[in-house]
Amino acid sequence: MTTQELNSAIAKINYYSLQDFERDVKDYIKAITERSMLCVIKSVSRSGMSRVLSFHSYNGGYYRQYNCLFMVLGFKESSSRNGFKINGCGMDMIFHTNYTIIRTLHSLGYITKEQCSVLEQQTPTNLS
Repeated sequence: MTTQELNSAIAKINYYSLQDFERDVKDYIKAITERSMLCVIKSVSRSGMSRVLSFHSYNGGYYRQYNCLFMVLGFKESSSRNGFKINGCGMDMIFHTNYTIIRTLHSLGYITKEQCSVLEQQTPTNLS
């Protein structure tokens, strides 16, 4: 994802700005670093080829969602809008989703290569 693609994706969400995105990035990285990120598996398709995931972090007395962050990064909301549809099977899709997000944040310059190497290996706690 390029900076131009990032700005275009942010512009598609009426109530979301670059500052909101950067705050979400900072909070997401903090939650992964502190191991306070939770992933709720809302549903799994009959074939097992896709699932609906929702990521949350616990932050000072409330749970925080990352819906806008995920939309900007190109993830597709599920039809029920209760999470994001993640396609794939045969691997830990929660790990893969976090890995993809961290790699994208590195490519956008929000984290260093060293931070990326550590954070991409973290798997959020799974609640199903």
